[in-house]
Amino acid sequence: MKQSFLRKIMTGVLAGVLSAILVWVVSDMLFKNFFFTIEAQTYDWRMRRAIDQPKSPIDDIVIVDIDERSVEKLGSYHQWPRTHWETMVNYLKKAGVAMIGMDFIFDPDRRNPAEDRAFISAIRNAGNVCSALYFSVSDSEHFRPVMTSEPQGLDFKRFLYDVPPALSARLISQERLGPDSPEFLNASYTAGYVNLFPDPDGVLRRIPAFLKFNDHVYSSFAFQMAMKNLGIQKIGYDESHSDLILNSADGKQYSVPIDEHGQMLIHYEGGFRAFRYISFYDVLMGFVQPEYLKDKIIVVGSSLPGLFDLRTTPLQAAYPGVEVNANVIYQILQNKYIHKMSDVTNFIFILIIAVLAGIVLVFVRPLGSILLTVLFMFLIILAGLYSLELYSYWMPMIQPMFAVVVVFASTYVYRYMFEEKDKRRVRRIFSHYVSSSVVDVLLRNPEKVKLGGEKKFCSVLFSDVAGFTTISEQLEPEKLVTLLNEYLTEMTNLIFENQGMLDKYEGDAIMAVFGAPVEMPDHAELACRSALQMQKRLQQLRERWKAADKPELHMRIGVNSGDMVVGNMGSVTRFDYTVMGDSVNLASRLEGANKLYGTEIMIGEKTYELVKDKFLVRPLDMLAVKGKKKPVKAYELIAAKEEAVDTALLEMLRQYEQGFENYLKRNWEWANNYFRQAVQMKSDDGPSRLYLLRCQEFMAHPPAEDWDGIFVMKTK
Repeated sequence: MKQSFLRKIMTGVLAGVLSAILVWVVSDMLFKNFFFTIEAQTYDWRMRRAIDQPKSPIDDIVIVDIDERSVEKLGSYHQWPRTHWETMVNYLKKAGVAMIGMDFIFDPDRRNPAEDRAFISAIRNAGNVCSALYFSVSDSEHFRPVMTSEPQGLDFKRFLYDVPPALSARLISQERLGPDSPEFLNASYTAGYVNLFPDPDGVLRRIPAFLKFNDHVYSSFAFQMAMKNLGIQKIGYDESHSDLILNSADGKQYSVPIDEHGQMLIHYEGGFRAFRYISFYDVLMGFVQPEYLKDKIIVVGSSLPGLFDLRTTPLQAAYPGVEVNANVIYQILQNKYIHKMSDVTNFIFILIIAVLAGIVLVFVRPLGSILLTVLFMFLIILAGLYSLELYSYWMPMIQPMFAVVVVFASTYVYRYMFEEKDKRRVRRIFSHYVSSSVVDVLLRNPEKVKLGGEKKFCSVLFSDVAGFTTISEQLEPEKLVTLLNEYLTEMTNLIFENQGMLDKYEGDAIMAVFGAPVEMPDHAELACRSALQMQKRLQQLRERWKAADKPELHMRIGVNSGDMVVGNMGSVTRFDYTVMGDSVNLASRLEGANKLYGTEIMIGEKTYELVKDKFLVRPLDMLAVKGKKKPVKAYELIAAKEEAVDTALLEMLRQYEQGFENYLKRNWEWANNYFRQAVQMKSDDGPSRLYLLRCQEFMAHPPAEDWDGIFVMKTK
């Protein structure tokens, strides 16, 4: 009895240890981003429960806001004269504010250099202005190479910090530093970068205290303002606790918890307007009493959606970036931080939870195991909630909960293997009564009937009939089936001729795969040839249908290449050989995107790279399609290069590409002229007509300075 008890104890301990190791490998090595996203969502939920909106706005830090009132009174922000800014800075200086943070990037106004000089002089005379600089990535396609030095003329050494080598080695390096014109930065008391880096799921939970550029260490805008207000002169690093050590001139020391990349979790004081907002217009007109502003920290920014400085935070989906900076400054000045476990501590915590669960669950029957597993998970949720609310501590929840589930499964397997042999023997007897057809397939191709599959680089083609619902309503069911069968037969034959695999029909839609199950090095070319031949054949069918007084079908096609999971998907008794993955989903999105651009065949960037030497294509857009965070380049497939192409079409495409190049460079008028010429040459050219409208819109209402040419699709 005692030996049995000890054996179960050791079994529970072993199950816990192995489960903890498995969970750590899966969640921190194999699927780190997936587990982080889920864990981060629980953190956001906890934050929303733990943080209450202040009863009155915090006014130690005041936000001078370019709001709707300012725009209504002063006109479009982009057309403001620099005299507005000069007046505002002079008023704040005269009021005796402690510091002015300008959360804007200023480039020289070539039309009014005298106003620029006056504004720069006001910044210099104020002596307490923190200006904004920014980092960006290189872009060889648009002639923006990696910078090897700071912009010429920039007095950058005033903004740098010496940090210990152990910290410097952890900092994230940047490729480009802006703005290009240094006049405003050189006149400033100090400066910091205003880049805010959200987590992979798009939520802004942390901020890098420092970043590296050209082996120089720059501070973030908010950190810079906080450190200047605290009089920080020296920076240290406690590697054992991963703490940033700030040493002030008066001998005080401040510890800031950071992660392995030098990032600090943001302690949000509340939702939008947790801090005092004052309209830029009211400051400009002198409506704000100077006595109220005296000795306060001022951050100048905007809460207007049109200025594109809204961020997603754990507390709400649209939160002004300027108030993010106010939160960071405030938490440093108030010494309010959110702490998080180190990797080692995190693993030990998971191990303890898993071992405790193993010892408990190994003694109870299945129903009791389920109830205790639920109880363990509830206690983990409760502990995670109150550790953040009471102690500002981000305790992991998903990994310990996953560990408990794995322990439950492993103890169940243990009982199955060693305590339920008789039951297993009965199951083996009844397993002889499975379907004979399934047994036959298993005997012939046992490797083909497994769930799951393998990763392959293939091409996928999606096609769909435009307006098929309307057509189906106009035809009798028998005629509709006949028409659809004729269409699907012709299209499928072309796919087979190009060695494609018909994956499935979904009504009038077709999905085909090239490069599986048999590998083909030219799968992208075959997919593109299929698409072109399908459109050509459909044109012939339309002529026949028109003569027979039948509806004319039009088709849209999307083609994309990339890594995808290939194999048998489904249940253990019923499955299909198919493909899955982001690359497959993107092909479907490209098919639907044709409707917006008035095109017939759209291909993805990877397909384009594989076939650009053999086919005539043109760039369409940089799309942020629904379901994907990262934008993708999309192209229109026009014809095979060996085919004779009308010279008028080639000239139209040349005009379009000139227009597209100028569009990306923000040369709206030039682009508008090129697209107009393209439309004159081919009046039904959808992309040219679309970009003509965009150029006219941008000439009337230019996009923000950080506009990157990306078009966000709101639908599938």
